[in-house]
Amino acid sequence: MDKQSNKIDELAHQLINEAGLENPSADFFSNVMDKIEVKSVSQPIVYQPLISVKMWLLLISITIVSIVLLMYFPIINSSSFFQLPSFNYLSFKLPEIHLSKTTIYGIGFLSLFLIQIPFLKKQIDQRF
Repeated sequence: MDKQSNKIDELAHQLINEAGLENPSADFFSNVMDKIEVKSVSQPIVYQPLISVKMWLLLISITIVSIVLLMYFPIINSSSFFQLPSFNYLSFKLPEIHLSKTTIYGIGFLSLFLIQIPFLKKQIDQRF
């Protein structure tokens, strides 16, 4: 098996020596840098808000006009508008959970630990 790999290595070296190494042209580096410089020059991005000032003014004016119109011409009776429907027929009962004192202490200490993590991280970030 070693003889086969030696023959393959000799053949690969012979083919590489016959083909030779390809060398770039003398001004290859300057050509590449010229292309990079040409590509890097671009126009800066100009900030454009999603909603223009004209649209904000239009939205504000429509809102004000609709509020004023609703004040002078109410659609529904205002006394019945603010009454919420009663849901007396619905009843929700949550199951009772009985936990031992050890479990309650464990949950309490775990929650205190998790609350402290952001404060400790902030202090470490400020120091280093």
